[in-house]
Amino acid sequence: MRKKLALTLGLAALAAVGAAVAAIGPTGPGQFYTYYDDNGTVVGYSAIHCDNTRESWGKFTKNYSDGYFICDPEI
Repeated sequence: MRKKLALTLGLAALAAVGAAVAAIGPTGPGQFYTYYDDNGTVVGYSAIHCDNTRESWGKFTKNYSDGYFICDPEI
């Protein structure tokens, strides 16, 4: 019984970590993430623009690509 409980808790923790990794998204100005479904179709987007405004829409998945905007340096 304890082994089954431990296995269940372990799988739940693993699922939570996987969801957290997908939810991290951009961490600083000028960074964006595009999220895809299993077929490669865009299903979500998240960005922190150069002026620190945030934009996000859709579904966040484990399949993503990230990139950077070209931000002008502050004068």
